[in-house]
Amino acid sequence: MEPTSGTALGSHRSVVFVALVTAVLLAAGCSASSGDQASSSGADAGSGAQAPRAGDGQLGSAVDAAAGPAAEAAAAEREVVTTGTATVVAADPPDAAARIATLTEEAGGRVELREERRATDGAPASAHLTLRLPADTVNRTLDALRGLGEVADVSLTKEDVTATGRDLDARIAALETSTARLMELMAKAADTADLLRVEKELSTRQADLDALKAQRADLSDRVAMSTLDVHVVADQGAVAALAPPATGFRGGLEAGWHALTATLRVAAVTFGALLPWLLLAGLVLVVWRGAVFLVRRRRTIEPAVPADGA
Repeated sequence: MEPTSGTALGSHRSVVFVALVTAVLLAAGCSASSGDQASSSGADAGSGAQAPRAGDGQLGSAVDAAAGPAAEAAAAEREVVTTGTATVVAADPPDAAARIATLTEEAGGRVELREERRATDGAPASAHLTLRLPADTVNRTLDALRGLGEVADVSLTKEDVTATGRDLDARIAALETSTARLMELMAKAADTADLLRVEKELSTRQADLDALKAQRADLSDRVAMSTLDVHVVADQGAVAALAPPATGFRGGLEAGWHALTATLRVAAVTFGALLPWLLLAGLVLVVWRGAVFLVRRRRTIEPAVPADGA
């Protein structure tokens, strides 16, 4: 009877251990959901707090005065990814590219891509650089580019990724809590089966946590370091080639015209390739028709041979 009691006790412990593991996983999921709901509720509450009621002038002024520092703090915590492009016309593009690289390093940034093309018979010299700059130095860098030549085109785009960053932070916090609890349960595992079960779940959670941390690190890097593509050309003619395609009616008209000219060029090349064969086929046809004509004419001219005894 004693072995039976020991087996039952071991089974009971395993059941309790599995229940604890399940509770940890459910708690992690609820924590992530609660974090998302809290973010949404906080945003809704902030929107409601900014709506003043008619007739409450003094109260509205007091609320605005109190909300001013909070609004400034919220604006400072916002995460924005800045990307842009610029085209610089310079007499010596390779030299301008070297000076742009120096300006980038002095601003605390780095050059991720640098391409230089020397002048050829068919194309002028040019250069292309991809810069990673601290977010607060982008405008100063653009102003510095004007000292290297004529800045023909500039385009800056700002994307607010605050919600994405907060979502990643909430999911990372939930997974860290879940991982810590699973490690505690692994230390208390009663047998090998329970230990293997917890280790499997822990490895899955740790992989998810590492992936989320990598995403958060990449997002933080794009927020802190803006991306700027700079094209350096030698003349204004090359600027038009770098310009984005037109849109709307003009874009459709240009696309149709290019398609028509391309079709005509293909048709001309095809006709030129077939023309020698067509001439040869025509010559063969003329010779054949002439031979047939001569044979038929000879048959009609020859006199009929009289039969014997006529």
